[in-house]
Amino acid sequence: MPHFKKLQFAVLTFLVLMSLHAGAQTAEKISLRILAFPQIAEPKPVELVVDDKDQTIQVDTPGHELSKSYSIPALSTITVGRTTIDSEGKSVFQSYGSAKSILAKEQIILLIRKGEKNSDGFSVIPISADLTTFKGASFLFINASTYNIGVKIGDKNLELNSGKRSLIQPKANFENGICQVSIAYQKNDKWKMFYDTRWPANEKIRTLVFFYQNPTTGRLGIAPITDIISKI
Repeated sequence: MPHFKKLQFAVLTFLVLMSLHAGAQTAEKISLRILAFPQIAEPKPVELVVDDKDQTIQVDTPGHELSKSYSIPALSTITVGRTTIDSEGKSVFQSYGSAKSILAKEQIILLIRKGEKNSDGFSVIPISADLTTFKGASFLFINASTYNIGVKIGDKNLELNSGKRSLIQPKANFENGICQVSIAYQKNDKWKMFYDTRWPANEKIRTLVFFYQNPTTGRLGIAPITDIISKI
C-alpha cells in the first residue's frame, strides 16, 4: 500500500510540473513588426490573430518603414485578416493570409500584397529579427519576385534565385563605411542592370532589402528598409 501512495504522489507531481511547463510556454511572448509590399498611399491596418480562439489586435501595414512593435503570445501560425459580421449578427474572422511561425523572439512579418486591397490577400513571410542572427551592418536580401537577382555590394557578390534569401555582412569599398551597390535581374537568359547606388554599412543599423513584383503590372520593385538597432 505505501508503494501505491508513493506512485500516486509521483504521478501527481509529474502532472503538476507538466502543467506549469505548459503554462510557461503559453505565456511566452514574441515581438512582431510589420512591412507590407507593394507600398500604397494610404495603407489600411489589418487584424493579427493573437490566440487560438481567433482573438485579434489591429496592426498597421506600412511599406516605407517597419511598424511599431506588437507583443503577442508565441503561436504555431502567424495569421492576418479582418473580422466581419455575418447575416446572423455573429463575428466572423476572414483570413487574408497565414504562415507557419518561426522560433524567434523578435520577428519581422512581411506581407506581400496579392492585389490593391487588403481583402485580395497577402503572402505572409516571417523572418527572424534577433540580433544574434541579424546583426548591425548586415543586409538581408529577400527575393519574392519571379526573377533571379544578382547583387554586388561592397566586397560581396551574390545571386539570389526566385524565392530565396541571403544574409551578408559586406566590407565597405569607400570611406566612412560606404558600399557601392549594383543590382541586376535575369530575363530571357540575359542580365539587365536594375539598380545602382551606395549604401552605408554601419554597426548601428541593419538593412532589409526586399524584391517584389507589382501584382497588377508585374513590374519588379525593390524596397530597402533600414532598422536602427537602438530602437529594438
